[in-house]
Amino acid sequence: MNTMRYELNGAQVLVLDKEVDAVTVNEIRNVLDELSVFEGDVVADLSEVYFIDSSGIGALVFLYKRLIMNGHRLTLICGPGQPKDLLEMLHICKVIPCFESQKAYLQQSTRVAS
Repeated sequence: MNTMRYELNGAQVLVLDKEVDAVTVNEIRNVLDELSVFEGDVVADLSEVYFIDSSGIGALVFLYKRLIMNGHRLTLICGPGQPKDLLEMLHICKVIPCFESQKAYLQQSTRVAS
């Protein structure tokens, strides 16, 4: 799995692609651990992910809980497809904000900041 990290409006963005399953979660465990103690908000961009399983969902929930404990937020970016369908079916999108695109996320964060 290829991952990319960058900063956007003070938040760390983690871009994931392809599959987020037990194997890939294990590959990115160090990155998730680093982000879980990051002193700011985190955005997980899943827009290029076409499959996520329970391990991937568990990793996102773990990251969310750790960030909340430290007073920070996790936001997800995921367009149409299996990952978004599963996140909605599990009602995770009701707890962790989920946007269709980075543009939608930026528009919302601009409105909140105003």
